[in-house]
Amino acid sequence: MNIEKESVEQKENDLSAEQQYCKAQIEDLTQKQANLNFQLDQVKASLSVFHNLFTEESKKVSEQKTEKESKNTKGGK
Repeated sequence: MNIEKESVEQKENDLSAEQQYCKAQIEDLTQKQANLNFQLDQVKASLSVFHNLFTEESKKVSEQKTEKESKNTKGGK
């Protein structure tokens, strides 16, 4: 295993400064992408919860209006 690690380190040392910079950028951006995907999963889950709550509340309001209108119609006769 040490031989493989030394080989990788040697290959990295053979990279030009520009290649090393690009490699560092790629690694950093890959990590940022993973973090953003993680955060996006959280946002999607939260958004789903709030959509469901909104739908439930809308149904309650609609049912209350229907009940109120029904009572008003019966009382008017």
